[in-house]
Amino acid sequence: MKTRYLFMSIAAAALFSSCSTNLYVPNTVNAPLLQEKGEIKANFDETDLQVAVAVTDHVGVMANGYYRTYEGKEYFVHEGRMGELGLGYFTPLKNHLVFETYIGGGMGSVNKKVTYTNYDNAEVTNSFYAKGARAFIQPGIGYSNKYFDAAFTPRVSVVKYSRFTYSGFGEEELARDYLDKGRLLDGYYTFAEPAFTVRLGYKYLKLQAQYGLTMKLSGGDIRYQSTFGSIGVVLDIAKRFRPGKRK
Repeated sequence: MKTRYLFMSIAAAALFSSCSTNLYVPNTVNAPLLQEKGEIKANFDETDLQVAVAVTDHVGVMANGYYRTYEGKEYFVHEGRMGELGLGYFTPLKNHLVFETYIGGGMGSVNKKVTYTNYDNAEVTNSFYAKGARAFIQPGIGYSNKYFDAAFTPRVSVVKYSRFTYSGFGEEELARDYLDKGRLLDGYYTFAEPAFTVRLGYKYLKLQAQYGLTMKLSGGDIRYQSTFGSIGVVLDIAKRFRPGKRK
């Protein structure tokens, strides 16, 4: 039997199978590289909607949302969602370089159901629900002009699971993924999540690609995905792009 399971604990997702379950996969890192008061950047990809706004010449706020639903052709369905807010500082440097750092946090949850026919030819449904919270800090350095952006953002996340319920899954199956005896709810999990982001386009509209690594720094046993990535579109509204303004 093979299933996929997506989990977001404030910014997280995962794959669930009968052989192994990744409980944590980071969402897309919001690396806006804001440069001036009033600038707005919005990123859209397959599962994420992210917005960042410069409220002053050096203070930015961000909001990140995630939603995904997946239905297998045969016997499973899962749904994950997450929302978080962040506050940060940014400053443009020489030669189109930008430094920024943000802190924030939020909450997320996942619902999963697996339906199959047992040996008695009866339909059985196993279910899984998890809820958690995440706090993060993400310093970053990047290059940004009207054609091209590039950023390196070494985010660090601390994850705490607050609720875990299930029905139908056996103890041996749960133990294989470190989910038995309430172990998921014990303590905090800390992850380093360095991400590389590249954007290509012109002024207001750019294509974004991101790739990152996931490295567990502390906490108990947990299955997590070692890499993450996304491709999306970024909308950038800034005064410096207006005709007659400095480029």
